[in-house]
Amino acid sequence: MKKSETVDNKRIVTFSFSNLSQSTNAEIPRNAIMVASIPEGLDQAVMLVGSSNSNRWKSKGAEAAVTSTIESFNASLSPKTSMKVRAKQPENALF
Repeated sequence: MKKSETVDNKRIVTFSFSNLSQSTNAEIPRNAIMVASIPEGLDQAVMLVGSSNSNRWKSKGAEAAVTSTIESFNASLSPKTSMKVRAKQPENALF
């Protein structure tokens, strides 16, 4: 984890990690930004993560693209409705 901050009730975490390439068994370094928010009235978080390999992060503009996407993130409740939820039956159900 490189940086963690709270902005407008959203937690923004900047971090780096590596994933393992299946074909070459080499570690590929990546950079990422995660934003998490708990909408008012809920007890569960909604998260968005954007990442890129380290080569593209600065030189190809991936950092700017991910940052602008993270900054535009907003999680809110949907309006209440009087509609009832009806469970769908599987197409191949025997009952």
